[in-house]
Order: sequence, then C-alpha cells, then structure tokens
Amino acid sequence: MKSSSISPLNAAAIALLFTLAACTSTNTGDALGSADQNKNVEDEVVDLRAYCPKTTIRAGTETMREFARGVDRQDADAAAKLRYQATINEVVRECNYIAETLAMRIGIAGRVIIGPVGEPGSQELPIRVAVTRGDEVLYSQLHKITTTIEAGKSIATFRFVDEAVNIDKPDKQNIVIYVGFDEGPVKKKN
Repeated sequence: MKSSSISPLNAAAIALLFTLAACTSTNTGDALGSADQNKNVEDEVVDLRAYCPKTTIRAGTETMREFARGVDRQDADAAAKLRYQATINEVVRECNYIAETLAMRIGIAGRVIIGPVGEPGSQELPIRVAVTRGDEVLYSQLHKITTTIEAGKSIATFRFVDEAVNIDKPDKQNIVIYVGFDEGPVKKKN
C-alpha cells in the first residue's frame, strides 16, 4: 500500500482555500425566487447594542491655566505669573445597554504642572462632561476634581470617572460625549 503525503506548501494552499470558502456565502433564496424582492434596505433595523458614542475634548477646554491673583490671562507678562497648568490628555468611555437605557462611564486623565510662581499643594479642577444629540443636551455635569502636587514635586496626574451618565437608548449613531475644563463664562476686561 502506497502512502501519500501532502507537502507543507500544498497544505497551506488547501487551508487558504477552506478559509476563503468559509468567508463567502450564497443566498439561495434569491436564486430560487423565494426572497422578498421588495425589501428596502432603509427598513432594516440596526442593532445599536455595539454602539458607544465617540468622546471629544471640546476645543479650547483641554487646558486650564491658573495665574497669580490679579493677573489676567491676556496680560503681556501672564506666562511669567502662572501658578499651574492642567491638561486633559486622555478620555475613554465604557457603554452598557440596560433595557432601554445606555449607561456610560466616562474616564478622564491628565496632569497638572507647577508654573513659575506656583508651589506644591492642592488644586481644584472644574471638569464638565456633556452628552449631546445635535443641539440637544442629554446630560451635563460639572465635577470639581481635587489634585495635589506633593512637596518637592512639580507635576501630578489626575484621574476621574463619571459613572452617572445614563441616557435613553439611542435610535441613531448621533450622540457625542464632550469633556473639558469649564472655568465658567469668560470675564471681559474693563
């Protein structure tokens, strides 16, 4: 009895053919004329359980600067009188669908650096998390995060998770999560 063997090259080719065959499908319903000819693609319901809205750091709110008392950020020498600068450098989210609710956890991370007139200690950072659908605000919360730069150090990191973001289950993929520092309205110089 003669023994047959397959070379490694032929075995790889056969495995590739089986893999490609598994990736294709045939709709025999159309060939047999039993499929619904009038089915409209727009009528298909998309399962949004895998949809998790994108996160965006709102332009202009990624950095917060705190200056010495009486110094305006527009002053020519403001940079020399900076106490500290905080920056958001990472935003992540986690989404879970619970019945008709989309429950999200929004994680924010960043760092605080001492400026020329700053010193170690605690800083309170106002961070806003907002969820919108177009112009409609679905959620907005201002959080006061305290971070501490230890003695002998010039930098500290911060992390915060907003675990209370719950909105109605979206019917479209048109939700945006905004994060940023919210120092309140800009004060006009007199």
